[in-house]
Amino acid sequence: MATMTPVARTLRFDHDTWRSYQAQASLGWAFVVAMGAYAILAFDRFGIQGVTAPRGTVRLLLTGFYGWLWLAAAAWVIARLVLGADTPFATVFRLYGYAHLPLVILAVVIQVFSVAFRASGPALLVALFAGVFWMPALLVAATSQAFAIDRRRALAVVAAPYLVWLLVVGRSLYIQVGHLL
Repeated sequence: MATMTPVARTLRFDHDTWRSYQAQASLGWAFVVAMGAYAILAFDRFGIQGVTAPRGTVRLLLTGFYGWLWLAAAAWVIARLVLGADTPFATVFRLYGYAHLPLVILAVVIQVFSVAFRASGPALLVALFAGVFWMPALLVAATSQAFAIDRRRALAVVAAPYLVWLLVVGRSLYIQVGHLL
């Protein structure tokens, strides 16, 4: 029987994978996942012109980074105030970076289906699934692992910050890639 890669285990909400992400000492790969998603989305929107005239690309990358930072900080504050959790912020920030993995897949699917094949239907379905179900589910899994709480309590911690993230960052992402869909 073949073993799954860490990415596949993350996408399936594998507890051992989330534990290994929690035990890591650096933000390196979490940064690559989260900012890589926003970079691919920016390339989808601006193409090579984004390199020569980087204003839109930089704005999308900063929006993504600050959205990731705010999402992790809001969940961390809620968990500290409501649950009395003492998890370090860096752990929550790192786990929330890995929870951006559906955005990487979303960006690739949008690029492949919408741009290469000129088929927006499949890309729209993947975008809706990733934004409405998959990413929040990974955030709940990350919160559950970070604060050692059950999934229901993790959902309560994540719900409000994710809705605000969706309104601010999700709106910005839709504006950036809306021309492709």
